[in-house]
Amino acid sequence: MIEIESSASKDDKENYSLKTEEMEKRLKQSLGIDVSKSNLSLSLGFLNERLVKEFESRPDVSNDIKGYKVLLKWLGASVDPNVELLVVMEATGVYHQGIAHYLYEHGHSVCVMQSGRVKRYAQSLDQRSKTDALDSRMLSMLGLERNIRPWHPPSKELQELKGLSRERGSLLNDRTVETNRQGAIASSVHSNARALKRHKARLKLLNAQIAAVEEEMRSLIADNEELKRKLEYLTSIPGVSFVSAATVIGETLGFESIVNAKQLASYAGYDVVLRESGNFKGKTRISKKGNSHIRGVLHMPSMTCVRCNPTLKQFYNRLKPNKAKPLVALVAVQRKLLILMYTLWKNERFYDAEFEIKKQQKHEALAARDNNLINQSVS
Repeated sequence: MIEIESSASKDDKENYSLKTEEMEKRLKQSLGIDVSKSNLSLSLGFLNERLVKEFESRPDVSNDIKGYKVLLKWLGASVDPNVELLVVMEATGVYHQGIAHYLYEHGHSVCVMQSGRVKRYAQSLDQRSKTDALDSRMLSMLGLERNIRPWHPPSKELQELKGLSRERGSLLNDRTVETNRQGAIASSVHSNARALKRHKARLKLLNAQIAAVEEEMRSLIADNEELKRKLEYLTSIPGVSFVSAATVIGETLGFESIVNAKQLASYAGYDVVLRESGNFKGKTRISKKGNSHIRGVLHMPSMTCVRCNPTLKQFYNRLKPNKAKPLVALVAVQRKLLILMYTLWKNERFYDAEFEIKKQQKHEALAARDNNLINQSVS
């Protein structure tokens, strides 16, 4: 009789323990979405008050409005309504945009992560296998462990500006190809006059389309007073044209997700990579693991700036003698130019050629004042 009561008491304790675990308060909940062109892989994670992470998954849903509705219904039945849900996904070109906008419009907090940051987090987990299910679980874990800045949809004008800048870049590449082909045909011993005529017609068409895209970019910005006003801060920099400034703004969507200069440099692939190990001394170079469109559009402005921009010309002349190749100093100018554009955009100020001089004079005045105070205290 005593053993039976003791056994019953033990069962009651186990049931009570299970109920207690089920009723534990959830501190955070995060939905990780691994996005592909056709499907969405899902993993829902919870962090309870014992700081234990639990995950719940379901079969993939299609990456279209039908799949979005299935996902929303599943979330309604699975998440704790008293705890804010954080949705984490990786930026994947255009394929993540549909689900990101859909969940944002339905009141969820969405975070769109840069691929480089997600990759570094995955490497910290020592996760050797790679599947869609594991990636969605990793994204969910990222949302539970880190404080991530929420994503907000960019304005329609900025998205359209980005599309136009990408189209212009593609047309420029096509024009370069056609120009090279035309030159090769013209220089050939057995040149074909009719083929050369067709190449010239295609080249004429590309030039007309490039001009049309640039005019559409100007019209788009002219119709938006705020965008027009803020873009004038960037074009006030000597050497920066309208097209260059508009392309940078379009590619960064108005620097919406950029919080500091270091993050911007990494986003554009200008972050410096140093490789050293023991006696091995590798070359220092930029990573180029970023937005190549920004680096491409800043090449010509940087060459102009080293001739006519008083700040960047002095910066280039100071770096050039210490670099093995002038191009290395020119890349440093591009990085500094990009950060300068970001600073003027955020502070809403025009370019000041004497800013560095004024800054140095201010520091010297503060140092002189401190020295006077020290001398007065000693005397």
